[in-house]
Amino acid sequence: MSSLEKRLEVFRKLPLRAQLATILSSKANSVLSHDESGISRTKFGISSRQNRDYIASLERIHQECVAAATPQEKKIYQQSAVRLQDLN
Repeated sequence: MSSLEKRLEVFRKLPLRAQLATILSSKANSVLSHDESGISRTKFGISSRQNRDYIASLERIHQECVAAATPQEKKIYQQSAVRLQDLN
């Protein structure tokens, strides 16, 4: 299993609001720098395309988890999601 696959598997196990916080934080911290080759890279050496693909994967997994959540989990999530999104 690759490092990315491991991170996504761990992400899947997080509570819904922790998943949302991770997504929002990842989007907010996508500050890019350019290396000498002109390729956009994040501070971790990941290309901007890889970063977008990673965030898209997080969003897809999050939607799957929301869809599979119990009504009680969804209610708690919806209440906290509004607060988290207001912070951004």
